[in-house]
Amino acid sequence: MTFPAWQSPFKSIADLADYPQPKPVQLSIMRFSTLLATFVSILPTLLFAEEPSTDAPHAAAPVTASEVMQAARLGRCVWRDFPGFTADVAISTNEKTQVAKIRVDDEFEYEVSLSESDVPSWASSKMRSILGHRKPGETVTPAVAFVDSDNGDHTSGRMVARKDGSGVFRIKDGVIREVLRRSDDRWLEISTLAIKKTDAGTYLPEVTSVTYRNPKTGHIESNRSNHFSWVPVGDFQLPSETLTVEVGQKGERETRRLVFTNHMLTEPENKIAGVDMDRAAIHRPLPESLTSFGAAVVGEYLYVFSGHSGEAHGFGRDQLVNHFRRIKFDDPEAYWEELAMHEPAQSTALVTDGKYIYRVGGLSFLNSGEEEETNFNSTDYFARYDIEKDEWTELAPLPVPRSSIDAAVVGRSVFVAGGWNLQGASSGDAPWHEDILRFDLDNPEAGWKSIEGPGYIARAISVAAHDEKLYMIGGIQQHGITRKVSVFDPKTETWEEGPELKPDSMMSGFATSSFAVGGRLYVTGSSGVVYRLSKDGSDWEVADRLMFPRMFLRLVPAGEDRLIALGGTGSGGAGRMAVVESLQVGSDAKGAGKMITWSVPFGGEAKHSQSLVVHGAKLYAFGGNSSRNPHNFAESAFVDEAFVFDVTKRSVESLPDMPKALQSSAAVVASQTSEHKTIVLAGGLGFGDKKYGSSDLIYQFDPDAKVWSEASVSLPRPRAMFDAEIYDDAVWMFGGSDAGDGQGLDTEVLHWWADDSPVGTLPDVQIPVLRRSHAGVVVGDEYFMIGGIGNGMDVAKSMDVFHMIDRTWRTAAEPPVARVFPSACAIDKKIFVFGGFAMSAGHFGQVASLQMYDTETDTWSTLFEDLPGTDASMRIMNFNDRILFYAVDREEDGVANFALYDPQPTAEPPVVEGFSFARRSGGGDAERNAKLMMRKDVDKSGQLSMDELGKRMAAFAKSADSNGDNLISYAEVKAALEAQEAEAEEESSEDSESE
Repeated sequence: MTFPAWQSPFKSIADLADYPQPKPVQLSIMRFSTLLATFVSILPTLLFAEEPSTDAPHAAAPVTASEVMQAARLGRCVWRDFPGFTADVAISTNEKTQVAKIRVDDEFEYEVSLSESDVPSWASSKMRSILGHRKPGETVTPAVAFVDSDNGDHTSGRMVARKDGSGVFRIKDGVIREVLRRSDDRWLEISTLAIKKTDAGTYLPEVTSVTYRNPKTGHIESNRSNHFSWVPVGDFQLPSETLTVEVGQKGERETRRLVFTNHMLTEPENKIAGVDMDRAAIHRPLPESLTSFGAAVVGEYLYVFSGHSGEAHGFGRDQLVNHFRRIKFDDPEAYWEELAMHEPAQSTALVTDGKYIYRVGGLSFLNSGEEEETNFNSTDYFARYDIEKDEWTELAPLPVPRSSIDAAVVGRSVFVAGGWNLQGASSGDAPWHEDILRFDLDNPEAGWKSIEGPGYIARAISVAAHDEKLYMIGGIQQHGITRKVSVFDPKTETWEEGPELKPDSMMSGFATSSFAVGGRLYVTGSSGVVYRLSKDGSDWEVADRLMFPRMFLRLVPAGEDRLIALGGTGSGGAGRMAVVESLQVGSDAKGAGKMITWSVPFGGEAKHSQSLVVHGAKLYAFGGNSSRNPHNFAESAFVDEAFVFDVTKRSVESLPDMPKALQSSAAVVASQTSEHKTIVLAGGLGFGDKKYGSSDLIYQFDPDAKVWSEASVSLPRPRAMFDAEIYDDAVWMFGGSDAGDGQGLDTEVLHWWADDSPVGTLPDVQIPVLRRSHAGVVVGDEYFMIGGIGNGMDVAKSMDVFHMIDRTWRTAAEPPVARVFPSACAIDKKIFVFGGFAMSAGHFGQVASLQMYDTETDTWSTLFEDLPGTDASMRIMNFNDRILFYAVDREEDGVANFALYDPQPTAEPPVVEGFSFARRSGGGDAERNAKLMMRKDVDKSGQLSMDELGKRMAAFAKSADSNGDNLISYAEVKAALEAQEAEAEEESSEDSESE
């Protein structure tokens, strides 16, 4: 049932005081009579009363009645920009209690999960009053006048009356303390006896008393004593309890109570406004992962020319793609077609005038393979491709070879900007191009014209045609990355500055791509944010962001309201990409999330309980259970298969089988060196010596060599259904149980460096609420432990938080749904929780809701009760700050289902400090060396003792022990190493000066 927010028939009650609620307080009859007599005596003159004059010379300007009333009105606590909330509510009348859920929307209307007849009328009135008094009201103060002569000396403050005769008030210290109201059918007096001051300086009522009188006789009919409690939730003070005791004319009493728990703010519409299944789409991927290639769209076809597909820093002709292809991109049944090829190159510009396609410049090599010395060869190619004839025609070559360039067609001219002429074995002496070039397609005989550039040199830029002008965007310069934007007007051959790109990543401005569609200019780069130039050309605004963020990509048009993004190099170790995605940019989609879904046949036997881990752009799935019955633990149900899914290619590869068939192991990606990582698979459920139970083994998988190995160490005791996380290069393990020997739930937190050192137990650390089958994530320096099953098969309701540095536990706000086998991931200080099972009516049932916890406000919100495109059996992972959903299909064997969800594609990105060559070359090994030194922490105390450091490090230990406790923390180690670095740099500088 739904109720509108309350509006009192006594219009100004909402302007005066609230109806909170405890012990009965009878008003003094004498005090009331005095107030009433005053009200009656001044009523005839109120309509003619005027504010005190402030015109008299040398007179102190008095505070007016209007100002006093306005201050009191503005002093009330109201909920501005209110998003709404949900809560559990207990409704009690004389200790008879009903339990329900309440949902309040952003318009202050509410809905209770009870039928209308089951909600007591007093409860409906109370909830309308609670919400109505928190709703921001009018800012115009009605006409009022002072009607007392005590100048505020009265204990309840100045007496102010409305000139329309509708009420008299006592106001003191910005709070309305007393109210007298009378109409033909009601007569009441309200006294505010206690208030709560908020951090913002506004007030909330805590204790009030309301006396009701017979409007004809003035006799007291009843008195209500009210008490109100509040709880901070996010930026709002929400009600936690109201208690009302009403005493009637004959002494009869009734106690009424509302208790609100499990408050959860509704996410504002400008943050989460549903999911748009049509705004993003994925198309058939590129035949190979590509960077630094050419791309163009003509009609229904997407054309892709050459590019780099070898090792990240591989240089040679064998690293180049020797193909020119096209595909009808909107046809899901279409495949890539091979076209006539021109000379392959990377960083080639490909442009079109709508009829022909032109390739410009690019970098080739005179060497082939690593065996030969690198021999760069920037090219001067300019050639035209005839689509109908499938053939190339050579046109006038560039005046000087160019690579690391970009080009665009403005009007009927091809413009080329940026780049350098890279020749030979080194880039150190390569000349950079300061000018831009213009080629008139209608006057080819004139050849290329050199035009003065914007006044600086850059390469790895992007250029675009917009509003009959050429935009030159970002790039890399000799000493760093630039976010500059320069605009060239071909009509006047003049340059002007455009708005700089936003600093949304360290690489902002480097290797971007840009294009104009629908009369608007768009650009994107490493952050994946797609910016749109404002209509007045003065700023960049967030239009959207890619599902797969990358740089060295191409952004090309697909009609008047779509852009296609393809190829490139992803962030977070994602590497080169083959993904082709399109996005709608024609409409303003602020707030709506985006989702894409797909399925991949993988031929595996596993149905559930796989161990999953994301590494770069790939999802690894190990082991699992082959039965549709979740409780089938027969030996034949466990599988040893291993698969890797390439998320960008939507493909799968079978890997070597695991050394042992297991399910429910913990999987993480651990760093062995800065360049090499290994996948750790610890514990799990399986069979050993023909006995079912938990495993204490640790396996490691090399994703490059695709080789399994067993670690030389093992867990202190068998453990399964636990969570492992990486923090400070170490593996931390929480929760779980030994399902074999019956030793029950694990109480310790384990720590391991993922090397030959033993897996240790943190000393003096005990998990506060023991649990298994839970979810866990690390945000900052804290680990959040969510859901799971505890002792006695009880569902763990609390969210316990472990500080990884202080080694202490605290409790955060409880999740609104207590889940078993939940899945969780963290994105930008927010934790998302999905799936699992919850207890309902004595039975476990699957939960399909997606909920979010804000670590900064300690609040939960429900984003979706049932997110379209997902299934409750799916598990979630962070994939480039998007949420990746995965599960084996419930009905079809050997099919994996995926969904990729971006909850806030139009959110403003944070400001990030840019990349600097100077910082990169300045050393700074202290942090890395400090972490390596902390591996000597054998007892896992988080500090190094003198014995652990050894005699060889005695001098260092003494210098680093800043507090003299004979123990050295990570912070002390790092500080000491930084001091050594600074001293070495100073000595080096002095030596240079002496030379």
